[in-house]
Amino acid sequence: MNAQDMIEAARLVRVRELQTALTKAAAENLRLKTENEMLFAHFDLAVLAANDLAALPPDGRLVIVDGWNMILGANKVAKDRAELIAQAKAHVAEHPSDFVWIVLDGPRASSSVDGRVRVSYTGGVGAHRADKFICDFLKMARFRGDIRRVEVRTDDKDFKKEVKRIFAS
Repeated sequence: MNAQDMIEAARLVRVRELQTALTKAAAENLRLKTENEMLFAHFDLAVLAANDLAALPPDGRLVIVDGWNMILGANKVAKDRAELIAQAKAHVAEHPSDFVWIVLDGPRASSSVDGRVRVSYTGGVGAHRADKFICDFLKMARFRGDIRRVEVRTDDKDFKKEVKRIFAS
């Protein structure tokens, strides 16, 4: 092997290293782009919920429901989304100062409101998006001084611990 062959081999190794680095950078860029899109969607949903919270009467509470957990969890509170919404409407009929916000994981971020019940889908991909979104909203409510007016309903033990930690801090 002569000097020219050694230089060519070194260049080939360097090109492969750069290709590997470029592939990693492209994957990281895609991850960050996806996270950014999810944060934008979450921000819009959080603003809607913050407005719902701000509009409550002094004795009202924002009741946040971890949707799929209440439908699919071990203690199934509702058999499906329609039953969960019916329960939320029954709650606001009994507690007219409250507002119920059902948060579910879903492929596209969206939100709809029917009276004093809002149903939001987080958008994005991956597990526990609703949990993360609710926690982020709770941190915002705590920062604004509104945390005492928020109640979270879930059967997820790990999520309950995180919610308690946020309420306690």
